[in-house]
Amino acid sequence: MLKIGLIGIGAAFFSLILKKDKPDMAMALGIATGVIIFGMAIMQLGVVIDFLKQLVAKLPIDAQFFARMLKMLGIAYIAEFSASICKDSGHSAVAAEIEFFAKVAIVALSIPVLTYLVQIMGDMI
Repeated sequence: MLKIGLIGIGAAFFSLILKKDKPDMAMALGIATGVIIFGMAIMQLGVVIDFLKQLVAKLPIDAQFFARMLKMLGIAYIAEFSASICKDSGHSAVAAEIEFFAKVAIVALSIPVLTYLVQIMGDMI
C-alpha cells in the first residue's frame, strides 16, 4: 500500500507542475498512473479470488453463482475506474453513463441469483 500511495502522491505532484505548461501531459500522467495502480490492484485481486473459491467449495452453492458475483464485482470496479478517468478528463456525462450501464449490467447479472434466493426462501416456508 505504501508503494501505491507514493506512486499516487508523486503523480499528483508532477501533474500539478505540468498542469501550468502542459495540461495534456498532466492529464496523460494521471491516466497512466491510474492504469498502473488499477493493474497492481488486479494482481492483488487473485488472493481474494482464491480465498472466495475455497469458501465456495465448502458451501453448498453452485459455482455459477460465484462466477456471477465475481463478474458483478469486476463490473463495479471497472466502472468506477473508468468513470473516475472520465470525470478527471472533464467528461462527467460520459462518466454518468458508464455508472448507469454498470448498474443495469449488475442488476441483469443478479437476476438468476435473486431467483435462486427466492426459491430457497419459498422452500423454507
